[in-house]
Order: sequence, then structure tokens, then C-alpha cells
Amino acid sequence: MKRSRTVQEPAPGQAGFTLVEALIAIVILAVGLVAVTNLFLVAASSNQMGNATTGAATQASETLERLKTVDFCALTPGGNPNMQQDLPAANPASANPDVFVGGVLTYNSYRTLPGVGTIRTRWSIESPNSALTPTRFITVESQVMTTFGRDMTKSQFTAFRTCTGANCPGAC
Repeated sequence: MKRSRTVQEPAPGQAGFTLVEALIAIVILAVGLVAVTNLFLVAASSNQMGNATTGAATQASETLERLKTVDFCALTPGGNPNMQQDLPAANPASANPDVFVGGVLTYNSYRTLPGVGTIRTRWSIESPNSALTPTRFITVESQVMTTFGRDMTKSQFTAFRTCTGANCPGAC
């Protein structure tokens, strides 16, 4: 006995996808994936910039706090955050740079932070002519350096210190 197979014709409207419909679906999917990929790139870039900004602000704040703990008379005026060159006593890049090298204020330092990069910090100390109260204005500026030597982000803080106690030397 011989069996015969019969092929059923699909009902109208249930014939499946055509090649054109499949291509249109693929194009729409590709456009959506490109948009999502762009969002990931923007998010990664924003995250990197946020890390750099936080690193620069933290380093500037930390340096300013260190300078606040220094004896008032040791805060000799000098330095310039806007200089194109570092002063000779610059600290090399390290995990924890100090504001003094060999007992002398450095006015600049470098610090390497994992995930951020190298942060250059420069500061200046100014002493206005004040016969009444000795004052020092301290300006600290930190910048994250990119691999191409450009400044990525910058943070700047300014504070002042005065000497008003009985141990105040008048004018150091």
C-alpha cells in the first residue's frame, strides 16, 4: 500500500514573513542597537570625566588641608598655579606627594591615581601688605593630565590663614 502525502496550503494571511519584511525588521533592530551603543559610549565618557573631576577636586582639597597644617612662618610667599613650567623642587609622581621637599615648599606636585591618571597640583602663597594682621592667601589648583599632555579637568580652591595669637611673630 502506498501512502501519499498531501501538502496543505496555508490559510490566507498566514503565509509567514517575506524577505522584504525580514530585511525591514533587521534594519529597525540595527538602528535601535546603534542608539543603545551610543548611550553606552556617552555614559562611559561621562563616568571618566566624573572620575577625573573628583580626583582633581580631592587632590586640591587634600593639598590645601596639608598647607593649612604647616607652621604659619613656613608658608613663604611664592608659586603660581598658572605657570607653564614647574618650579625646580617639584615632587615626582607618587602615591602620596608632600608639600615640602628637603624642608622647602615645592609649590607643585604630581600624584598618580589608579583609574584617573596623573594629577598635577600647583599652589601659590601670597602675603598682602597688612601691618595689622599677618595673612597668607593660599590658592591650590589641580589638573588631571591626559596621555597627550592636555588638561582634562581643573579644580581650584582658595583659602587664607592669619596669625593672631600671642605666639604670632608679627611679620615672619
